[in-house]
Amino acid sequence: MKYAVRIVGLLAILFALYIIVGEQLVGSSSNAYVNTRLATLRMPIDGRIQLSTAPIGGRVSAGEVAGTGVARDTGEENIAWVLDGRLQAAADLKAYEGAADVSELAQRQALERLRAYESARAALRTQQVAGNTVALRSPVSGIVWSLSAHSGDLLPQGEPVARIADCEALFVHATVDQRLYNDLKPGDLAQFRFHNGGVVQVSVSLLAGTGPRTVYETMAVNPTDQQLEGYAVFLEGAGLDSGGTCPIGKSGRVVFSDGPTSWLGDLLAGLGL
Repeated sequence: MKYAVRIVGLLAILFALYIIVGEQLVGSSSNAYVNTRLATLRMPIDGRIQLSTAPIGGRVSAGEVAGTGVARDTGEENIAWVLDGRLQAAADLKAYEGAADVSELAQRQALERLRAYESARAALRTQQVAGNTVALRSPVSGIVWSLSAHSGDLLPQGEPVARIADCEALFVHATVDQRLYNDLKPGDLAQFRFHNGGVVQVSVSLLAGTGPRTVYETMAVNPTDQQLEGYAVFLEGAGLDSGGTCPIGKSGRVVFSDGPTSWLGDLLAGLGL
């Protein structure tokens, strides 16, 4: 019996070594993570902003109204006649008050003229605001990643208001060594294995290598200094957001060809595990 236990233990050790060595031989990246690009919501006009979007971390849909911008130019010249008439009506009413030679009817008519001009001014201002108001709409469906403006701020046209992490453009950001990088090409198939479980089929979409770091400025998650020492590879796959959770930042391992345990991963995936 004790020999059988030893044999089983030896086989387990050999199997573990087979897996470890095999995974290394096929090529992999152990510090990969899900990333996406940031879309910028900008002020469409010169004016004051009023935000109604979700807070940082909230979800928004493409085309969803995130706020409004009111044009800075209020167009006072378009209602100058109303303002002048109101001032004259107010002056007449003040002059009539307490005057012995002015009838009660004239005073009442002056008051009615003042109220009419005030109503006209309010109506015209409402029309101006409606005509000078532009809706701010989210350019993508995703997560509010940052806000650079607040309600009441006076902004120029084109000024960034918010950055949205696009949940419909997820990709895997992996780092590999030079040897493996030189063997890869766009379209190569791979597996992304989440550290907390789950396997997704992906393919190489971009060999970024050690290109300029400005490429990361439009991404939601920046690589660490250690990751910047390697060669960047981007991979995409339709199953990265299969649960609708938008797993930006979730880490895992990329295997760039079928390893010794790929059959087990396929079996578990087929069972929904």
